[in-house]
Amino acid sequence: MPSTVLIVRRRLLEVTVSEEDRSRLYAWLREQTDEPLAEYLMSCLRPASLSDMATKDFLTAEMSRFATKEDLAALDTKVGDLDTKVAQLDTKVAALDAKVDLLASQHKADRDEDRRTSRVRHYWLAGIGLSAALPIWLGATGVIG
Repeated sequence: MPSTVLIVRRRLLEVTVSEEDRSRLYAWLREQTDEPLAEYLMSCLRPASLSDMATKDFLTAEMSRFATKEDLAALDTKVGDLDTKVAQLDTKVAALDAKVDLLASQHKADRDEDRRTSRVRHYWLAGIGLSAALPIWLGATGVIG
């Protein structure tokens, strides 16, 4: 099978076929082989010439059905406007990012300050508790009178 594929591939590389013949050949290859092999063999064909597929007048007529030159110019203007708006939004996003970074650093500083304050408060409360409980404990144990 692989040698047959190579022979067919070599022959297909030598041949230029019309678009109509291409579709018939593809249908025949799909009947004879599996789809991936048929697609591979079709990719080995030389591309059909443009004049065989369509004329310039035909392509112009087809394209004018979808858009005129004025439509394309209007689209270019809209794209330019959208690019300007995107640039403005990028500037706003950068400003918001700076604000978020500032708020995050302030929040971190506040949390660090809260940690220091709670540590000092803990030491003070422990000291007050010891100073209140120590005379009671010493009196109960008989160390002081």
